[in-house]
This record gives sequence, structure tokens and C-alpha cells, in this order.
Amino acid sequence: MQVQREQTQDEIIEALQHQVGKLKEGNFLLQDQLARKEQYIAMIAHELRGPLTPIISYAQMVARPTQRPETIQRGTKVIIGQARRLTRLVDDLLDSSRLSSGQFTLKREACDIATLAIEVVEELRPLAPYHTLKLEIPEAPVMGNWDSGRLQQALGNLLDNAIKYSDERTTVTARIWTEDDTAHGSVHNQGASIPPAEIGRLFRPYVRLQATSAQQGSGLGLHITKSIIEAHGGTLRLEPHREGQGTTFSFDLPLH
Repeated sequence: MQVQREQTQDEIIEALQHQVGKLKEGNFLLQDQLARKEQYIAMIAHELRGPLTPIISYAQMVARPTQRPETIQRGTKVIIGQARRLTRLVDDLLDSSRLSSGQFTLKREACDIATLAIEVVEELRPLAPYHTLKLEIPEAPVMGNWDSGRLQQALGNLLDNAIKYSDERTTVTARIWTEDDTAHGSVHNQGASIPPAEIGRLFRPYVRLQATSAQQGSGLGLHITKSIIEAHGGTLRLEPHREGQGTTFSFDLPLH
């Protein structure tokens, strides 16, 4: 009987030690999640502050009574472009919440993705004065039953990334074309290629790649863009490139 009682006590002690270990593990996980949350909030605050700084600066410049008309026009374009960039950032945050709760929806209408690409590129030109932005589109409209606002958001995210992760005095090229019953698009920059080891993490939310850690970002842009393209029945992918040949993201959208 004494031997049985000692075995039972050993089992109780072992069970308690196991529970203590689980509590410690849970505490470490909670602390890690809290640290990540604080880091993410700081990152989002910095990302949202990015467009606000030039908006305030150019608004103050435009408000000067002696300002020349061409300077006012240029400053106004920058303010509008940065405001739309800020809108895309806010939309990314809201869409991240909608995706996690299953409330992500599209408002489809007949629209021309070539025209949308023109609008997005022209919005971004004043924000990237030291980059060359090229746009290659067909002469005929590329019409589809799409959510125009979402596609502008997706194109804006791809172009924003292409500009952000390439050096000044380089070229960013956006293309739109059709083949059979599919609309195709791509955005290419002359920046560093993404290491193969990190490609699997590209489209995960809130993930910052080691190769891009020097740049600020929410880690949501590609995740949201992929979700938008796939919600339209399309696909988004990173094209393979040799080291030093830049980065190209391509997407396909069904025309019908």
C-alpha cells in the first residue's frame, strides 16, 4: 500500500510540473504576442505618418500668398497623391479585418483596367520624382466586370512596393495586356531580387521579409493585393528572376 501511495504522489508531482511547464510556455507565447502587437502598432503608426508629412508640408507651401501657380499645381498633385496613398493604407488595414472576419466583398461593375492603371501611375508620379514610371497598355480598352476601387488599390500597392524597394534613378514598368479570355498585368522594378528562401512568406499578413527590413511597411500590401486578385477569380505571382534582374509581380484576371 505504501508503494502505491508513493507512486500516486509521484504522478501528482509530475502532473503539476507538466502544468507549470504549460503555464510558462503560455506566458512566453503571450509576452511574444504582446511584443509583436506593440511592434505592429508602432509600424502602422509610422506607415500612416509617412503620407501625412508631405501633405502638411505641401499644404503649408501652397498656402503662401506669394507662391507661383506652377508650384501650387505641383504641390496640389503631391497632396492629392499622398492622400490617395493614405487611403490605400487605411483600406489595407480595414480589408485585413474584413478578411479575418469573412466580410471581404466586391462591388463589381464594367470598367477598363487599362484606364485604372493610367490613373494610378499618374497619381504616383509626383510621389516618385526620382524614378521613371513607364506604362505599357493596349490601344483598345480592357473591359471586365470588376471592382474598380479594389483593382486600383491592388495596382497602387504593387507600384508602391516597386518604387519603395528600388533605387532612385531606376525604372518601374507596369504592363496591361490581354490573351484569349484573360487580362494580364505586371509590375517590374530594377531593385534587388527576392531570395528564394523568403518567397514562401511573401503573401502572409504582417510579415516583413529580412531582405526588406530596412524599409518601413505594414506587411499587408501583398497579402491584400493577392486577396483582391483572387476574389476576382484571378491569380497573383512573383515571376522568377536571376539575381540582379529586379522583381516582377504578375497577375491574371478572367475577362468574363
